[in-house]
Parts: sequence; C-alpha cells; structure tokens
Amino acid sequence: MDFEIRPASDYPLSTLVETVNRGFEGYFVPITLNLNAFLNMVRKDGIDLAVSRVLVANDEPRGIALLAHRGWTSRLAAMGIAREMRGMGAGSWFMEQLIREARDRKEHEMVLEVIEQNEPAVSLYEKCGFEIERRLIGFRRRDAIENETQPLSIMDIREAAWLVSKHGLPGLPWQLSAESIAQMNPPACAYRKDEACIVISDPDVHEIVVWSLLVESQARSRGLGTGILKAVIAQHPGKTWHMPALLPEELGKVFEGAAFERESLSQWQMKLVL
Repeated sequence: MDFEIRPASDYPLSTLVETVNRGFEGYFVPITLNLNAFLNMVRKDGIDLAVSRVLVANDEPRGIALLAHRGWTSRLAAMGIAREMRGMGAGSWFMEQLIREARDRKEHEMVLEVIEQNEPAVSLYEKCGFEIERRLIGFRRRDAIENETQPLSIMDIREAAWLVSKHGLPGLPWQLSAESIAQMNPPACAYRKDEACIVISDPDVHEIVVWSLLVESQARSRGLGTGILKAVIAQHPGKTWHMPALLPEELGKVFEGAAFERESLSQWQMKLVL
C-alpha cells in the first residue's frame, strides 16, 4: 500500500481528534480524546499543527504524528497508527518521513518519551536511531493526609519556571522543563517553602498532579523536597496526588519519603541526534 503524509493543519480539528483516537485504539495504554482534551494537549505541549503530520493511505487518514519544537529541538508528542494499518511497515515509513523533515528544518535533535513496557514501540524508535537517555517513573498517593504545619508561600508560576531553568536537572523531559512550566496558568498554582518550590494542577479537584518539585542546588540533601511535598498535602488534605511517569528515576526518593507508591508503568526518555 502506498502512503503519503500531509500537514495536520490541512484537516478539521474533528478529523484530527478522530485520527488520534483511531491511532491509539487497542494501544498499550488506550487514549480517547474529545475536542477540548485535544486542544488542551495542543496548548500545553506546544504542538505545532503546521509541522505535525497525518499519515494517509487510499486518501484516508490512517495515522497521526503530533510534533512540537523549540529552537533546534523537536519533540514527537504522540504518534498513532490505525489498527488496520499496523504490521504493514507504516510506522517505520512514517518515522523516516518525520526524521527527514526535521533534518530539512535544520533541527539538531528529536526527543520523545515512550512507555518502557511497550516493546514494539521502543524497538521501532531504536531502529530509527533513537537512544535512551534515562528512565522516567511515576508515583501516586491516594486520600493523603499530612500534619505538616509550616506555612507555604504562594508564588508566580513563572518564577517557579525560572528556578527550574536555573536549578533543574539538565535535559528534563519536555513537560517538566522550565519552558513548559512557564506556559501553565491558574487554576494551576505554585508554592514556595524555604529553598524549595512546587507546581501543581488545580488544587480544588480530587486528583492533583505534581508538575514540578524543585530544591535549589545549594540546599539539597536536607529533606526540603519531601518537606514541601508533605506541606502542600497538608494544605489540601484528603486528595489523591499523582506524579506522572515523567520523573527522572534518580529523583524518586523525594516521593518515596512522602509515602507515595511507585506506579508499575515507566517510560524511556529518548533522543535522536540529527
């Protein structure tokens, strides 16, 4: 079967949502989006629909690749192939075209995250030249209660992002980077306690996502990360707290110290030098 690719911006949003959902049907972790969820993903992850691509066969959308880029780096935010096209070489062909176009744009690298346990996807990316940089893990704590009484100070999310740019680990995953944190808006919020800060999603809903937890370089190994985590839980008691599988594995002790349970699924952070 002959394939071609077309810009995602050529298609109505409803078609893109349908193509994403078809592409992840029966996937290792199935994804089903509505229009609002898709638009939130585009905004939050900085997806550029002009460089994102739709895989077309027999003049019908059969797959999609959502791409974001900053400077000389592009990120494959999501790639899905319709169930009936899998096993026909469509994924390898699609990736070859995406890499070729990234090189044509003079980009220096392409990055992505892939579920570690999804061996076919990992194999595809390795075949295309991607290399593993680090393991990313996730944590969850349900109905959390803490008695930490030390007060937290509310801070501007942009200030938290600046601290991430100054003190964060090199090469953080895209979603945890300073640039991504700076794009967040209320009802997400940020708190500071001593030399530590934390950025969380809307604290008024039952499940709260931790998007950033940082301790300034000169103050590490003093338990400040676990301390601010317990303090923010105490301020919003009875909630379920979630750190998505985007946390560099070497930072896991901070969450373990606050009685979080590690999730079974993990991801590889991967990079292709172009």
